[in-house]
Amino acid sequence: MRTILRVFYWLFAILLIAAAFLTHWFIYRPLPQFDGSAALSGLQHEVTVERDRWGVPHIRAASAEDLAEAQGYVMAQDRLWQMDLLRRVARGQLSEILGPATLSIDKEFRTNGFARAAERDATLLDLESRKVMEAYARGVNQFIDQHKNNLPLEFSLLRYEPKPWQPSDTLAISGYMYRTLTDTWERELNRAKVTERAGTDRAKDLFSEEAAMDHFVVGDPKVIDDGSQRSAADSDDEDDDDDMQPDTVLKASRGTPYGGLTPESAPDITSALSQSVEEFLQQSKNGIRQGLGSNNWVVSGAHTATGKPLLANDTHLELSLPSIWYQIHVTAPGWNVKGFTLPGAPMVIIGHNDRIAWGFTNNGADVQDLYVETFNPASPDEYRVKGSWAKAQLIDEVIHVKGQPDEQLKITVTRHGPIVHREGDKAYAMRWTATEPGGLANSYNWLGKARNWKEFRDTMKRVWGPGQNAVYADVEGNIGYVMAARVPIRKKGHGEVPVPGDTDDYEWNGYIPFDHLPQALNPESGLIVTANARVVGPNYKPYLTDRWEEPYRTARIYDLLHDRHDLRPEDMLRVQTDTYSYPHAFLADQLLAASKTVKPKDSRAQKLIDGLKDWNGIADADSPEVSFLHATRRAAIDLLLEPFLGKDTSLYQWRTTTFLQKLLTDRPAKWLPPAYKSYDELLAAAADVAVAKLTEQSKSARVEDWAWKRFNSLDMFHPIGRTGLLKRLLSITDKPQSGTQYSVRAATKTHGPAMRFVGNPGNWDESILLIPAGQSGQPGSSHYSDQFSYWYEGKPIFAPFSDAAEATARKHTLTLKPGS
Repeated sequence: MRTILRVFYWLFAILLIAAAFLTHWFIYRPLPQFDGSAALSGLQHEVTVERDRWGVPHIRAASAEDLAEAQGYVMAQDRLWQMDLLRRVARGQLSEILGPATLSIDKEFRTNGFARAAERDATLLDLESRKVMEAYARGVNQFIDQHKNNLPLEFSLLRYEPKPWQPSDTLAISGYMYRTLTDTWERELNRAKVTERAGTDRAKDLFSEEAAMDHFVVGDPKVIDDGSQRSAADSDDEDDDDDMQPDTVLKASRGTPYGGLTPESAPDITSALSQSVEEFLQQSKNGIRQGLGSNNWVVSGAHTATGKPLLANDTHLELSLPSIWYQIHVTAPGWNVKGFTLPGAPMVIIGHNDRIAWGFTNNGADVQDLYVETFNPASPDEYRVKGSWAKAQLIDEVIHVKGQPDEQLKITVTRHGPIVHREGDKAYAMRWTATEPGGLANSYNWLGKARNWKEFRDTMKRVWGPGQNAVYADVEGNIGYVMAARVPIRKKGHGEVPVPGDTDDYEWNGYIPFDHLPQALNPESGLIVTANARVVGPNYKPYLTDRWEEPYRTARIYDLLHDRHDLRPEDMLRVQTDTYSYPHAFLADQLLAASKTVKPKDSRAQKLIDGLKDWNGIADADSPEVSFLHATRRAAIDLLLEPFLGKDTSLYQWRTTTFLQKLLTDRPAKWLPPAYKSYDELLAAAADVAVAKLTEQSKSARVEDWAWKRFNSLDMFHPIGRTGLLKRLLSITDKPQSGTQYSVRAATKTHGPAMRFVGNPGNWDESILLIPAGQSGQPGSSHYSDQFSYWYEGKPIFAPFSDAAEATARKHTLTLKPGS
């Protein structure tokens, strides 16, 4: 027995040592160097990289090119695999490393043409931008070259090495963000189907852009001084808008196995991981389609304790590990900027310098149209143009598939763009500003050089998109708003549904001139708020879109701020984390009133309605009432739409809750289904449907088991960490969270505030910057998820900016030296 125990202990010790060795080899060995020195061959002068306790780097360089090269190196230290994943998604190259599970994603992105557009736009960059992009790529590639034998964990698990970085990779990632923020063609198809089924008259109600709770930034007939009159005038902008004219659509034609194993002999871990990545990306796409947006606002000094403006921004995107945003401070001649950038992108996209601060929400301007093309049955590569047959362009794409033969993809391109969808004998071509010449080359990375409102506007004028609501504040006390993007002017219609492609009647006729886009400077109210809802009122004439998001977050922010005169950065953070839900509170009142005349059949529904008497509108994670209201909202919408759409009520993707609120307020007879005598009876039926659905989803008949956290807990997945050991190692899951998608703290299971920023021009050292997880994408790093508790609990992380404050916060210093 003693011998058996001795053997057992030795085996256990060997296994423990082996586990420790593997953990060190794959998780801790790839961690980057934070102190000492390293050589970068492209540098002209030494660059210092200082990091604080959160691992946030401050790069100090003698030129913008040295700065960009060092930034590429540093971001590769922290986020190389995420950068590689994003460019592979955008280029349609996932299957090369993941196998056939991701082929549908690759085909979608190949068809979109981001890789082709990025290669083209890389040749259109101005000299300064080209130098910065090339320097950034050099920095990334030097990190790859120096660390081929100790790459991050994901490369080891998937058994591949990253290819060299190119400037066009950065532009391709811009295409990925375009797709995230402006891809609307499926909604346009669905809108046409809903209109056909419901009829034109009802479609006017369903797709109305009117909402009682909207707050317009410009164009409100009730507001005399919204700041729009002085925006352009105060900039002294004498440039014309010749550069706003569109070019024609360019129809361009355009590793080593790990450990000696061939793809065919590799273990099936690739298949498991590929499925995880595919699910992650599809869930991200679906979450964005739900309309979960962002918040930003700016208040003048009249509303603050210091007399200086305050600016707040929290962008709502997929919540993942690592985070989609990366924090950085960059300093070089002409640059002293701190804020957030995307993995793979140089400089800073959102943040502040020593003079101004800015932040974004998605505007939703319609920059993508579908054209119904008619193809020749006798010659399938020909399509009709103004009564004659024209030859379509055919692009042959080869998709490499790990472990399988290459996949051939033929893309058909008309004068409007690629065919993205076929339905019966109809073929739909997509025109999109993202893939117009210059669409990817002109984005938001250069705002950090602006010193005042005029320079900020001048930089925004160069931007193609994605169209963003930009709020602005500066140390002089100015606040402002600009929506900058290339928004098409259409000859006919608005592109809200597919239009005939064989005529010129629906062509684009240029873009809205920059000075005609929505802008405001120093409105009398001293308050500008955007949250993806409608920002332009009836007095604003150019067409941006009528597909605005729900108005509830905007309304709540206004209510919390408009009468305050003592605001501090912490107050802005409290607003960002507010979990009140207007539509749920409205529905609670409706149900309470309805139950006085019509009772639900299910006693549990009546019990929950009775509990609403004491509910305060806060969407608390422990509240079963929130779960009930959320399910009742959906059930009521379905009951109203089923007479026209059948079970396809999900085709209706608009301001669904605004539509429901209007019907329950006005109670028009034409919308009441014949099965119900009154709207109260419909609400009682919806309540019964809701409790049945909650029972099914929770697998419990007890109301006590229906807490909101049961249905809306937070899941922050790593792309390959959705199941098993990798889920426990790489992801943060099953965290109770308060809020709904209509709360300022917008909350669904996998989407929400991907960063929080409060810019304080009165004292930049008291600005707040944080992300959901941490700076590093490497699970062995102490900065992989060190910010999570602050983000989750709504606590501030004050981000030092001045030299004195940063000297106090400094924990590491790395010197990058010229040489090889």
